[in-house]
Amino acid sequence: MEKMTRCPNHPGLVFRSQILEEHGISVTKAAKALGISRTTMSNFCHGHIPCSADLAQRISLATDSNVALWINLQANYDAWQAEHGEQPVVEKLVLNSAA
Repeated sequence: MEKMTRCPNHPGLVFRSQILEEHGISVTKAAKALGISRTTMSNFCHGHIPCSADLAQRISLATDSNVALWINLQANYDAWQAEHGEQPVVEKLVLNSAA
């Protein structure tokens, strides 16, 4: 699998640019449509909170998109952060091929 050379966009930034900005929808209107608080919507759109399964479902229902799309955007973002962030100190496990 090929490694990404740059951090993928946070799903909230994708939502903000491709849904809200492209269609002239305010954060307030989106929050109301999704049944979440304006603060939560704003935090998501600015990349401050992750896209939970619940939020992914709400976005997919409101935009006729796929839940997996939003979950995968978050997973890709999280994976890049984990691979490029501070690494914890761990010991290698000896894995036997015959268990």
